[in-house]
Amino acid sequence: MANENGNTQKAVGEKTSVDNAIATISRQRTRRQVSRRDAALFFILLAIILITANNWYLATHHVGWHGPQNSALFAALQASLVSDRIGSGSSSSSSIVDQTGAYILSPICGGCTRSKSDRKACFDMVRRKQKQLGENASLVDAAIIIGAEREGCELCDPAKCLRHYHVDGGQLNTTKSKYWRFDRSSPKFSKPTTFYLQSIPTELRIPPQRFGDIEKYFYERHNYTLQNKLIGMQYLLEYNPGLVVIPPLEKAKLPKEAYYLVSLRVTPANNCFEPKVYSELPKDIWKAVYHTGTNHLGLALLDKNYQIIEGYETVIEMDVQLDLQRRTTVGSSLSPTFMDYRIFVLNGHIYLHANGETVHVTQLSLSMSGSGDLKRTRYCDSIYIIGADVPDGDMEKPCRMKSLYGGDKLEVAIGSQFRTIWSGGAYGKNYALFSIPNRTHPNAPDSIYAEIDIFPHHVHQILPDEHNMISRHQVFERVWKPGTRKRRNFPIDIVNEREMKTVGNVTENREDIPLPSFFNIDAHQDWFPGSDAPFKEKPHGGACCVSFSKDELNLGGTRQNHDESNLLVGIGHTKVTWKPWYGKDNVPQEQKDRVPHTHYVTLFYAFDPYPPFEIRARSGYFCLGHVPMIGDKFSSTEGGKFNPHSILTHNRNLTQNFENFDCPQMSFVNSFIEKADDSSKTAIGYGLNDCTGRLVEVDKKDIVRLLYPEPMDMVFEQSDDK
Repeated sequence: MANENGNTQKAVGEKTSVDNAIATISRQRTRRQVSRRDAALFFILLAIILITANNWYLATHHVGWHGPQNSALFAALQASLVSDRIGSGSSSSSSIVDQTGAYILSPICGGCTRSKSDRKACFDMVRRKQKQLGENASLVDAAIIIGAEREGCELCDPAKCLRHYHVDGGQLNTTKSKYWRFDRSSPKFSKPTTFYLQSIPTELRIPPQRFGDIEKYFYERHNYTLQNKLIGMQYLLEYNPGLVVIPPLEKAKLPKEAYYLVSLRVTPANNCFEPKVYSELPKDIWKAVYHTGTNHLGLALLDKNYQIIEGYETVIEMDVQLDLQRRTTVGSSLSPTFMDYRIFVLNGHIYLHANGETVHVTQLSLSMSGSGDLKRTRYCDSIYIIGADVPDGDMEKPCRMKSLYGGDKLEVAIGSQFRTIWSGGAYGKNYALFSIPNRTHPNAPDSIYAEIDIFPHHVHQILPDEHNMISRHQVFERVWKPGTRKRRNFPIDIVNEREMKTVGNVTENREDIPLPSFFNIDAHQDWFPGSDAPFKEKPHGGACCVSFSKDELNLGGTRQNHDESNLLVGIGHTKVTWKPWYGKDNVPQEQKDRVPHTHYVTLFYAFDPYPPFEIRARSGYFCLGHVPMIGDKFSSTEGGKFNPHSILTHNRNLTQNFENFDCPQMSFVNSFIEKADDSSKTAIGYGLNDCTGRLVEVDKKDIVRLLYPEPMDMVFEQSDDK
């Protein structure tokens, strides 16, 4: 860490200065006699300097390697050394850290550091105003002025900030804003469960004894692929779980203990190990790890405690059986036909969502093997014969998928060939599909929607079982990128031509997106306020939606939804995106390390359950944690089969401003549903660092607490420091 090295050099420099002082005085003693009193004073001063230098060295050299409490204490020490006056070495107010290390405090409102006026960051204006006012002006002085002068920046005035969050203005002098750590602002959860598909052969698992020399393992696997004329690295991991409650029509065909269906991405592509492992791989091996065409669909039935029911799991090679895989040569790298898979229940049926060049959807049907339910259904690879044309009529027929691994007790069929959602343009992905009652025909099937973007909120009504045909040329015009070749003939274009039917236009929220309900440490004036905000303003899906009634929305927080209707709640994620200057040699490495890219945070958001689906609330950021480990084993609190990859996610933590947080660098939420037998609880499925998959249970009241928090719980604190 560059800042640690700098502090180390400072400490060494101070020690060197002391040594020089000793040498100088020794020489002076040969020329004149020094009084005992002067000598005593000198050695007292020398001791003070040595102790200070040593303590500073220890504090800076060890910060970040211990728990958040120790980091918080160090932050408090730093804060005590700075003031909010210009020229003091920091232009910020003193940072006060609470005793648990969960958040830091500031007199500057979080609503100020993240507000904008005419698309310009309010806090940037505060900084400029402070300089104009002179060296005796504080940030608070400047913030009050900007809060009065600029429309949209009202929350920079601490008094207006308190009123906005419904706090008595009489507490102004002792109330400070909280800025939460990402790993301390997440909702409470229970029943954590890790997924592990036992049907994947042992020889396709990375042996735990190879974790220590994984670079050599990747090299060996790549050579094995070439020597045996195979396509794709020969090992597999499963992660990014999608989850649905099995609807009645499907449940009637399955064992009575089956409550849920989980989907998993099964692939060699991963980020299990430290970034350095991948960056130092030879280019051809790096491509084989990341740009692999191997992306299978894993499916399993779960009981009511989220445990995989033995034998009811399968791994399916979707693209090969539907003749959609790109033609390739042995050992070559290529982008996969499909990547992440997600599942949704719409009008009583299960739908499979797959990310390709954009989003592709088809219906799924499940059955117990040997039950005869799918006996008359043809296998897909007998319809989609590699290289052969398929009559349009056959594409509308259901077909059975063969299992690559597993499938002993579970059979899977698709309702038809995939259809493509073009509403978000080319390269859209991770749409959330949800349904709401038909407002004009209450007895009709629910209206189905695809959530294209979260902020701004773009939603489009879709007809998932219907499509229009577009030409191959139209497909090409939509996906072609300048600078690439002007012709293509990919098998997936058969699906791209099947444009899913939609109803009306894409809706967009008409009102401003609300500010976060609470603020995080990244928004603090000593971190990344104003235009320095590290995370993208527009989050991605994510998963959606769970309905919260008006009664549920009044549990655990303070709600300000004026029409008192129910709301739909979803989960999104955002990240620090890669920027061109990360690749420039003239940009100091310390600057890059301070804001590392591709680091994820998560948030809840709530919106109206009818068009135009206005966003009514959003939480601050949080992160979902690692699987707790004791040595190389699960903690007793973790459910599910032991997955040895779980220990690997601890190799890559969320990091910002040289601070490590106790959660994965990448937390990808892929499902968010209401619990099957308890409407007061939800289940969240997420992937950790493209390495393992996990599920946690969260009470609705704890989600409401984050969306509509009590001001003195999540937003402010009474502080004795004035």
